[in-house]
Amino acid sequence: MIELKTSYSLSGIPYITYDALDEYAETVVADFAPELLRTPGILNVEKFLEYYLGLSIRYCQINYDRKILGMTAFNDGLVQVINEETGLPESIYVTKGTVIFDTSLALKRSKPRLSFTGMHEGTHWMIHPRAFAEDNPFGLVGAHEHRYLAAKEGNADYSRSMQERTDIELMERQADFLSSAMLIPRSTLRIVCLEYFRFYGEKPHRIVKGAGNPMDDCFAAQLPEYVAGIFGVSKGAAQIRLEKLGEIVDKTRWRRARL
Repeated sequence: MIELKTSYSLSGIPYITYDALDEYAETVVADFAPELLRTPGILNVEKFLEYYLGLSIRYCQINYDRKILGMTAFNDGLVQVINEETGLPESIYVTKGTVIFDTSLALKRSKPRLSFTGMHEGTHWMIHPRAFAEDNPFGLVGAHEHRYLAAKEGNADYSRSMQERTDIELMERQADFLSSAMLIPRSTLRIVCLEYFRFYGEKPHRIVKGAGNPMDDCFAAQLPEYVAGIFGVSKGAAQIRLEKLGEIVDKTRWRRARL
């Protein structure tokens, strides 16, 4: 695994820009599956976790409401899950480097969610181990029960949050951003956008929603779905990635950027 080279806060969270995270993502993808930087396609997340990061995967019902979809063990120990036969809570022993997926993600229709959750867990392992190191007096060990990171909530969208109020929120946002950058690399996303506009005989351009151009409004609705199909992610994840890279903007933000 290629290590992230940057400085860290006392609590073990990297000081890094999102541009630098994009560059790091492409460096890792080039090391794991270089063909994905030449030809846009789907990154095999389970293979990445197991064979590249050396993690092990387990499926369990994590909680009753399916709010938490995945968590990563940064230490050996017990973690509480739900026994699917009895419906009662039970403790299972897992070793350091175990990723637990909620069983709901095993459904075929949940494959994009599984990919993003898995990559989210993997990116925590890649860039946040210092925050959960037992010898870090300022770290986050102990902030989560059993010294585990319950890392991915199904209804949480940190990538669109405006401000990180805590170390945990910053860490979640970094993991969400890096996950998107790994699954939808910046360079190959631009290849996809060029092909999309070429298909419609259009000159490649930034899509501005709500500016009175019917074609742009149509492109803003269709392009995320097209991107999602190529990279094997949800339409929502593709939409956020396109917005983050400025491929799609709304009229209000576009006007502000030009002032």
